[in-house]
Amino acid sequence: MDCSRLNVRPARREDAATIARVVAMAIGDEKALQAYCGENYLAVLSEIAATEQTQYSWHDALVAEVDGAVAGAVVGYDGAQLQALREGTFSVLRAQIGRVPTIADECEVGECYLDSIGVLPEFRGFGVGRALVEAFCQKAFSEEHERVGLIVDYDNPQAEKLYTSLGFRRVATKLFFGHRMWHLQRSRTIRERVLYTKAITPFQRKVYLALLEVKPGTTISYSELARRIGCRSAQAVGQALKRNPFAPEVPCHRVIAADGSPGGYQGRRDGEQLARKLRLLAEENISENREDKSPNLLSL
Repeated sequence: MDCSRLNVRPARREDAATIARVVAMAIGDEKALQAYCGENYLAVLSEIAATEQTQYSWHDALVAEVDGAVAGAVVGYDGAQLQALREGTFSVLRAQIGRVPTIADECEVGECYLDSIGVLPEFRGFGVGRALVEAFCQKAFSEEHERVGLIVDYDNPQAEKLYTSLGFRRVATKLFFGHRMWHLQRSRTIRERVLYTKAITPFQRKVYLALLEVKPGTTISYSELARRIGCRSAQAVGQALKRNPFAPEVPCHRVIAADGSPGGYQGRRDGEQLARKLRLLAEENISENREDKSPNLLSL
C-alpha cells in the first residue's frame, strides 16, 4: 500500500462514527465497553462523538486519510477540562442508557491528554498511528500546552515503543478499567516553544530558530547569523537577541562580535550581564571549535 499521500486533518461532525470506532478500539475490552455505554456501545459512542463538550467530541479530534480514505483518528483534550467534558459525556449516557459509570480519572491538570487513538485494520503498519500522534502533539503545542500525556497498558509494549520513539517517557502508573497502565508524557521542546509562542514577532522567530542550530561549544557572529536568515542588518539581529525571552535555552550567549569580542548580552555590554555571557561560554568549553572564522573569544 502506498501511504505517501497520508493527510491528517481536523475532524468534522460527520466523522463521529469513525471516532466512536477508534474509542472502542482504544478501550478494547467489550465487557468494559458495555458497562460504560450499554450493549449498543458504538451507537452511543457515536452520539458522544457528535456532541461538543464531551470527552470524545469531533471538535477535539483529528482524522488521518490515505488517498482520501479515512484511515484512523485521535481524540484528546486539556486535562484541566476532564470533569466538565465528562459531565457532557454523562449527559449523553443518561439520555441514551439511563445511567452513568464510575470511572477513575485517567489524566491530570497541566497536560493535554491524548485520550484515544486508533488505526483501521487495513491501514495498519504504514505509519498512520505515528502521524496521528505527532499531529496531535503539534496541535497541543500550538495551543501552548507544555505537555502531552497518555496512558498505555502494561501488556502493550509495542504501543509504548511507538510512544517512546516519539519522545514520551514514563512518569507514573495508573489503574484504568481494571488494567495497569503506564502514564507517559512528552514535553514541548524549546524549538516547539519558539515555533508556536504568540509572544514574539515573526522576525524574532526566524532569528531564534536559526540560533538553535548553533551547537554548544561553538559561537557565531551577529553578521553571520543575519546572513543565515537573509537579513542585511546585524543590528536588527542584535535587537532581536536583546529581547530574547528564552535565554539561555535559545543561546544568544553564543553570538559574538565579528572581531571576536563578546558584544552584549540582555541589552548590556558590561556588568553582571556580560559576566554571565562569559560564564555560559566557558561552561560550554568553547575553544577553537567555531562556526565562523572570527577570533577565539576566550583567548582575548
